[in-house]
Amino acid sequence: MKWKRILLCFLLIIFTMVIIFAKFDLILIKKKILYEFVNENRSETSFISSYSIRMPCIEPHCNIECIDIFEGITKDGIINGSSLSRIQNEHLMIDMNNDELVNNLINSIPPPKICPHRQYINSSPTIYSNISINFYPIIFGFPDQYLLETLSRKVLLNKKIYQINQICLPKKFQDFSELIPGRGETYKFKFESEIDYRRIYGASYFAITMKKGGWDCNRHYEIISTGTIPYFDKLNLAGNYTLSHLPKSLLYDAQHIQGVNRLHLTINHKVFDKDKYYLILHRLLYYAKYRLTTVKIVEYILNVIQYPLKSSSNHSVLYLSHYSDDYMKEYMLHGFTKIFKDNLHVSQPPKYLYDYPGSKMWNAEESNKYYQHDLSGFGFGFRLTLKNYFHLYQRDLKDLSNEDVLKNNIKNRIYSLIVFGSILRRNDLFPFVKNYYNRSQIILIDGEDEYTRDNRRSEYAKDAFYFLREIPDDCNRFL
Repeated sequence: MKWKRILLCFLLIIFTMVIIFAKFDLILIKKKILYEFVNENRSETSFISSYSIRMPCIEPHCNIECIDIFEGITKDGIINGSSLSRIQNEHLMIDMNNDELVNNLINSIPPPKICPHRQYINSSPTIYSNISINFYPIIFGFPDQYLLETLSRKVLLNKKIYQINQICLPKKFQDFSELIPGRGETYKFKFESEIDYRRIYGASYFAITMKKGGWDCNRHYEIISTGTIPYFDKLNLAGNYTLSHLPKSLLYDAQHIQGVNRLHLTINHKVFDKDKYYLILHRLLYYAKYRLTTVKIVEYILNVIQYPLKSSSNHSVLYLSHYSDDYMKEYMLHGFTKIFKDNLHVSQPPKYLYDYPGSKMWNAEESNKYYQHDLSGFGFGFRLTLKNYFHLYQRDLKDLSNEDVLKNNIKNRIYSLIVFGSILRRNDLFPFVKNYYNRSQIILIDGEDEYTRDNRRSEYAKDAFYFLREIPDDCNRFL
């Protein structure tokens, strides 16, 4: 009987130990499974990269109101051409590319300023009147992404259906923009509020602009691209070559519409001819689309030098930039990039055109730290305009940072065209370049302010095509 009790106790002990070990193993198994699960997921999340999407549009900044030129003469969404008034027909002709006035302006290419060549020896000029050099006019312009969207419309005209892209003419809610150059208290905008700045311009019939550091100024194109007419003070003093790409005749006509009072910044709407205003605005915006964007300005440059853009696919263009902001350099870089894309190679590409991390606040202080300097005019109009070409920024930063590599590429003539984006600010490679490239393969861009006299311009223009922003009528004022 005693041995049975001992056996029972022994079996009970064994059973208890089995239960304990089983529970212990189960805990270990659970821990192992949990450990593997956590680490597996850690491994996955550590390799997930971020991506960006468009932010939802925030009212009231999603749309602008456009005037309906063809109100009351549409049927089933089709404009009835036989019912057009004279003014409506003129608007239609603009969008159909049949307006003679604006087409003549678009097809009018400004001539170069011709000066006698001068050579400086010990700071004293020797002028060779028998040798002429050309300076071709150029302006800032604006990136095409700032163009107002068009509305696709159908028109029934002479029993035929035509498709047009109707340009938006923004409705106006005030006479003159409250932004007045030279009066700092009227500029109440911050680094991050460019959209508010542009909407203030777009809501006005007119916006004051004037000469700044030079006659050409970023403000002119900010105003035009928002769908407003610049009221340009003393435009007649700019000369024959400066601002020669602007449709000055349209601006003069708008300023002389009856009822416009520049002194008091008001419009007497009892006598003001709105039809005439909107017709001028329509022509101005149509002209801007075909002549004032950075792409169209670069196309003009290529036409001047007779570069075979369409007849050849073997393009390899070098753009010599620098890291500091410079309006003309940025806008021309934008235009050249949009045309040549991967075939454009940029030495010293400015980061603020291409990249800003979404993890940082978009304000002046944060951007100054990131770019290591501030941006002129908050960078309005040019910052991040090449964001879709960030891969080219990375490529060029890697491939062209070494000057020996750059010089070797030039020496081996791997480029079909070389562009100096700011010749007076970065010109160290010019003597080297002209040894391997002829005049028609070298473009010099000079965006300096008025009254900048530089005796190097004459020598540079002898060996390359020179495009100059500020061209006084007297050669002695800039050479």
